[in-house]
Amino acid sequence: MPSVGRTVKESMMQTLGAHLAERPNVFVTTLRLQAPEADGLRQQLHASHARLVMIKRRLGRRTVEPLKIAGLAELLEGSVGFIFAGGDTLPLAKLLVEFQKAHEERLVIRGALIDGQLLDQRRVEHLATLPPKPQLLAQVVLTVESPIVDVVFTVERLIGDLIWNVDQAAAAAPPPSSASQPNAS
Repeated sequence: MPSVGRTVKESMMQTLGAHLAERPNVFVTTLRLQAPEADGLRQQLHASHARLVMIKRRLGRRTVEPLKIAGLAELLEGSVGFIFAGGDTLPLAKLLVEFQKAHEERLVIRGALIDGQLLDQRRVEHLATLPPKPQLLAQVVLTVESPIVDVVFTVERLIGDLIWNVDQAAAAAPPPSSASQPNAS
């Protein structure tokens, strides 16, 4: 009969494996927080629908091995925290980077697994500097719309120039003479 500790660990591995399978967006961190700081982080994460799970390195490695994602196991060093994103990852990345700056060396973002792609710490910090999704979409629309607007204005100007030239030509042309009388001589 397996020991209670082993059963708890296996259950935790299954739960984490299920979380990793259903929520592909996870940040891997190293945490050395005091209890009040950890509670503050958990509250901020709860507000953004994210979840923090602390795990031992060895158990974490055994959990991520079945996923067969190259480089993910190497991110698990020291006291490991998995932060599962509940929704959009961009605000969560910003929250973690800001928290990391405020609590130097107590929270280290080691990397992230976002939409199946492994990101290192530098790329996560770069992700945090991106503007929000609605702003990015607006920039894309402006990028697509700008050349179209230029073409429309150019065509309108050409049509306006054509109309102006026709009006000028009509004004410069001699008026048609009235019915001419034939010479009777």
